[in-house]
Amino acid sequence: MAKWEEIRHQVSIAGNVTDAWKGSAIAGAQVEITSAPQVFMDWLTERAKQFGDKWSKMTKRPDRILTKADGHFHFMDLPDGQYTLTARLPESGTRYGTAAVTVTVAHGSGGSIVMAQADIKLPPTLLKGKITDVDTSDAVILAEVRIQGSADKTLSDGNGQYVLAGIEVGRRSVLISAQGYQQALSVVQFNQAGEEVNLDFVVQPETP
Repeated sequence: MAKWEEIRHQVSIAGNVTDAWKGSAIAGAQVEITSAPQVFMDWLTERAKQFGDKWSKMTKRPDRILTKADGHFHFMDLPDGQYTLTARLPESGTRYGTAAVTVTVAHGSGGSIVMAQADIKLPPTLLKGKITDVDTSDAVILAEVRIQGSADKTLSDGNGQYVLAGIEVGRRSVLISAQGYQQALSVVQFNQAGEEVNLDFVVQPETP
């Protein structure tokens, strides 16, 4: 079996974790190597034995790291081969799904590691749609879209479009309130973290 020794002086894989919808950096995301060359996996198995039950709970390991405030992460001195990195945001509950990327680590002609770039976009659990007038089909602007029983809310834009990102999975009641219109209520089901659901509303003017 091939052997490999960790040297820790060159960056092998580096990247950033961002919100797939907003493009903003995500701090505290866990990035883990979930697939790697066998020589590295064998080395990890031996390393895990040194820590026993603590290994699975460790947030920082040779194969696992948390992103910094700017969403950055990196792994050092990995052997050549193909790697799959999986990112998730543990503290967000089901407000974000997971995402993965596959990269290849290799050494250049001079013996130095050619750093692999591994940017990952985490998908938020997301609700979006359009709000229109039942009589004219015109866009209804500045309508409040609220998830009942939570602090999640937003306003429709100049085209009547709205987006609510980072919603908890489950059955959610969505309430629409707009000046001059009757309130509208609809129920939507989110089945998994990172799911995107489209829900349009047609609202009726208030009765004079």
